[in-house]
Amino acid sequence: MLVLPKHIMAGTLVETALAKDNLVQYIRTSINWDAIQRKRMEQMLSDYPIGHGRNGHTIFWQIDEQGRLRTGKMMKYYPKEDPRFGHRDKDSSWNFDYIHATLSRHWDEERREMVTEPPYPYPDLFDPDKQEPTLTYFGMNLLDKYKRKDVEQTVCIVESEKTALLMAIAYGNHTKQVWMACGGIEMLNRDRLQPIIDQRRRIMLYPDRDGIEKWKVKAEQLHYDRLAIDIRPVTEWWKPEDGPKADIADVVVRAINENGPMTKIDEVKAAMPETTPLIDKLNLTIDNSNE
Repeated sequence: MLVLPKHIMAGTLVETALAKDNLVQYIRTSINWDAIQRKRMEQMLSDYPIGHGRNGHTIFWQIDEQGRLRTGKMMKYYPKEDPRFGHRDKDSSWNFDYIHATLSRHWDEERREMVTEPPYPYPDLFDPDKQEPTLTYFGMNLLDKYKRKDVEQTVCIVESEKTALLMAIAYGNHTKQVWMACGGIEMLNRDRLQPIIDQRRRIMLYPDRDGIEKWKVKAEQLHYDRLAIDIRPVTEWWKPEDGPKADIADVVVRAINENGPMTKIDEVKAAMPETTPLIDKLNLTIDNSNE
């Protein structure tokens, strides 16, 4: 299994890099967070962690439950000047990649293209003939970080890394729930979930609006008795302005921006009464501590 040295991500995490990142700018400037959520936001940007690449990619570093750096998922987001600010940039060239893949490619002058074949450019970091890259969930490194023996922590799984980060900022009580992103329905399998299953954690799946049926099928195939799926955020709470492919963060962020900062769980219930059964079921709270 490929394990990368952590020093390769260090330069992407510094404030001078993050200040240039389109997604980080969106999170910092375009959501009506309250003061406590803003303080939590900076902690979450570090805890998950988020990086910024020199070619304009937001890097979602994947660190497993043992603290091993597996890879980084690289995605571009539209800049502030674009009306699609905060959404993935699928128009520009090289808008998606993985760190391990970039370490395996080099320019072939004769063919005038990038190739993945010997001689590898960074054999001391990644030799594809000797190491196999294995992905993990974004946020898996937090599986035990906030755990307390007297509180059962629910692992909330969404598809998008951006969504996991936004929900962690919005809800905040990480002793009771930790948000993770699987990165795609193909990653919803027993192998990827095993560290969570081994700890007998409760798992709640939150599909995008356009992926409900596929996620329902996948949930049944996983055969884990402590796993459930909740579609209410993208059905009952959903509004047309959230879009046909909305996820839970789209709904929650829209509600925050419509109703102003919500610093108490009762305010969330009042603004979105349809959320009350889920909040009560999972015993969700908003962490208003200043620590």
